[in-house]
Amino acid sequence: MIFSQLRRMLPAVLGAACIAAGALSPAQAQSQDDALARRVDAQMEQLLGKYPIPGASIAIAYKGEFVYQRGYGLAVTETNTPATPQTRFRIASISKPVTAVAVLKLFEDELPQALDRKVFGPDGLLPDAAYPDFANPRDPRVLKVTLRDLLQHTSGWGATDYDPQYDLADIARTMNVPAPASARNVIAFMLSQRSLDVPPGTEFHYSNFAYNILGRIIEHKTGKPYEQAVQDLVFKPADVDDALVGADRRVQRAANEAVYYDDPRWPPVPDQDGSGATGPESYSSLHFQTMDAHGGWVASAADLVRFVDAAQGMSKTPALLKPTTVALMKHRNPAMPDNNNGLGWVVTKMDGVNILSHSGALTTGTYGYLQAREDGWSWAVLFNRLPIPYPPEKALTDLQAFQTAVQRGLMAAIINKTDPEAGK
Repeated sequence: MIFSQLRRMLPAVLGAACIAAGALSPAQAQSQDDALARRVDAQMEQLLGKYPIPGASIAIAYKGEFVYQRGYGLAVTETNTPATPQTRFRIASISKPVTAVAVLKLFEDELPQALDRKVFGPDGLLPDAAYPDFANPRDPRVLKVTLRDLLQHTSGWGATDYDPQYDLADIARTMNVPAPASARNVIAFMLSQRSLDVPPGTEFHYSNFAYNILGRIIEHKTGKPYEQAVQDLVFKPADVDDALVGADRRVQRAANEAVYYDDPRWPPVPDQDGSGATGPESYSSLHFQTMDAHGGWVASAADLVRFVDAAQGMSKTPALLKPTTVALMKHRNPAMPDNNNGLGWVVTKMDGVNILSHSGALTTGTYGYLQAREDGWSWAVLFNRLPIPYPPEKALTDLQAFQTAVQRGLMAAIINKTDPEAGK
């Protein structure tokens, strides 16, 4: 299915050179800030002019200090409500590094050994006694899945087009529970009804389902619902006040949250509530309480920058993680050279600069990107439409072009480097 292919390819990487920074006079600093604004505005206006996206918001920081924030276009077209720096958007799979940082914070005193702990079984992180519906899995290889496997997308799930996180009505029918199926229902279904796609720890396959499991580990270890636990572990210490797990329906969206606009040519899709009704992809096919740990959060671009700076110890707030934990978070699996994932992040090195990043998309109404660079720059951009073309056969190629224009074009504008491929 085309949407399954798109969801697997979304984490993309941007590389660009660093900009030197030294002591500047106030006038020089203002001149640099004005030049940055002109470059970023020009690139954003080019993007919104080329792609049919109603609105967007961007936030940029250098060494923990915001240097530019702005909204573009409309958060709500029907009321001509502009997008602003305060506008909140669904962040989709950027939720994964949020979950990963919460897990690392939670297990920090047990690292690195905790990464090799088994997840299921009598002594697992989700033990049989507490989760009898997870006991005796259909595929005994499940008992070998580790915490590291879940964080690094080597769990053994995700090698096929099937994604249970978007099959909630069918799973509810199979498990004889109300639709949409809960996060725990989905895990029970996968363990009792399906086998692993490949042996755990052997191959990289991007997996939303693995991060669902991580959310339940957070709940079990803290004794709190996932959302509350992550607020306490990550967002409150990072001085992020506006992040929350989103709602399914347009009328339920949070204050200052954008509306999401699917391409009008896309046909209606079945609702995940199992009612048989159909509606737009953005407000019918998604259930955010079940997606919480892999794609459920709503936040502003500035929230994301505060989060990543706090995670790395670059913000004015106390560091979320110890330096040794940050180093562990950035460590890629040496046995899998093609796997550029650390623990929750895409980890790359471009022109000598180490980079953490993650993208997020929800077909077809959300796209976002977050990046933090070792040279001190961090930035996030959020959009209220993912411009996937119709018919879907063109989607993969055109989506890659859009991602390149966002990631490489904006980074080139931020660091004042001409990128010959940006905007193509």
